Amino acid sequence: MDDQVRLDVPAHLADGADRVKAAAPALADAQIEFLSDIIRHRTYTGEEGPAVERTLEEMRSSGFDDVRPASAGDALGVVGSGRYQLLYDAHLDHNRISDESEWPYPPLEPTVADGKLYGLGASDCKAGVATIVYGARLAAQLGLTGDCTITVQGATLEEDAEGFAMRNLMEVDGFPRPDAVLLAEASDLTLRRGHRGRCEVRVKVRGQSVHASTPELGDNAILKMRPILDAIDAMTPTLPTDDILGQGTQAITLIEGPNTPNSVPSWCEATIDRRLTPGETPESVLAEIDAAVAPLGGEARVPIQAVTSWTGLDLSGPAFYPGWLLDADDLLITAGQLTCAALWGEAPPVDIWTFSSNGTYSAGVAGIPTLGFGPMEQQYVHTALDQIDLVKLLKGVMFYALFPAAYAHVRSG
Repeated sequence: MDDQVRLDVPAHLADGADRVKAAAPALADAQIEFLSDIIRHRTYTGEEGPAVERTLEEMRSSGFDDVRPASAGDALGVVGSGRYQLLYDAHLDHNRISDESEWPYPPLEPTVADGKLYGLGASDCKAGVATIVYGARLAAQLGLTGDCTITVQGATLEEDAEGFAMRNLMEVDGFPRPDAVLLAEASDLTLRRGHRGRCEVRVKVRGQSVHASTPELGDNAILKMRPILDAIDAMTPTLPTDDILGQGTQAITLIEGPNTPNSVPSWCEATIDRRLTPGETPESVLAEIDAAVAPLGGEARVPIQAVTSWTGLDLSGPAFYPGWLLDADDLLITAGQLTCAALWGEAPPVDIWTFSSNGTYSAGVAGIPTLGFGPMEQQYVHTALDQIDLVKLLKGVMFYALFPAAYAHVRSG
């Protein structure tokens, strides 16, 4: 993690920061009401429709321009009309509940207690949606969009298929390529410049099925899988390493075969969760795994991730999500640091995420400079304590309101 640094803040940004800090508290109640409304909707991946409609409604009532759903069902709204194109992204789908009895408050009944709002998806990533909607609203209200056009995206499908909806927005809907993407994922008010990618690989070995009473006449695929599993596990020390993101990992997560308990199985398939460093491709990953398993009779493939949007659109594609890392001296990081310095007197640390995000497409595939900043805390993501600190939530609004002015400043030199 990079240390905090102090920056010289130009007078116009200092003035903008003062105006943002003065105006933001007046929006707090409305923001909390909006966040509570979208938490009340259960929005598993592919079921985000009601929360998308509620987000579009909030954008319209907040004076956004060109408010509309994307073909994959994302909520889109625009403020500003400058030359620099910014895309603010946070997703509306959330993780599935495993055991509701573990939650201190009902997951779909947002509850404010001790200065925090509890509810399913609060930390991942509905508080992020509320942050960027109200941050963009405040930027427009205070005339701080400047040289920027800001599109706010209440995204869908992120939990199961990071970047698939954004890919459709860019490559199918023809959304203009942004100059920068900001991801309002959990970072506890610090900056994030990348994360490892991930992919799914399935390795199959084939045998010969016979009745289980005469196993000697067949060829048991489960037994043939044993040396393949050892070979996969032995690859770990040789996986690619990045100086910042660390080494890739490889874990065997599932073993499957025919559901016939009285037959010798004719096939067995193992699923591998592979974590990726920047620059790895499906071809490079499969080449490494093939070298280990093909001599033992294994066949490796990256499967197709089945994805259907709530609008009924088939977005299925390879289960491959690239890693990415923004250069430490990129102007986008400078803009993020300058925004925080103007608002709170110092620039925050710059780190990486351990989880994956829609940056797999924006940065990993499309190569668009991408930066993360969100008020949520990772320790509460996908847990029964799902929550957002309301003081931090309002600070997130301030950041996204002032960022366009800071970005335009660093871009203009």
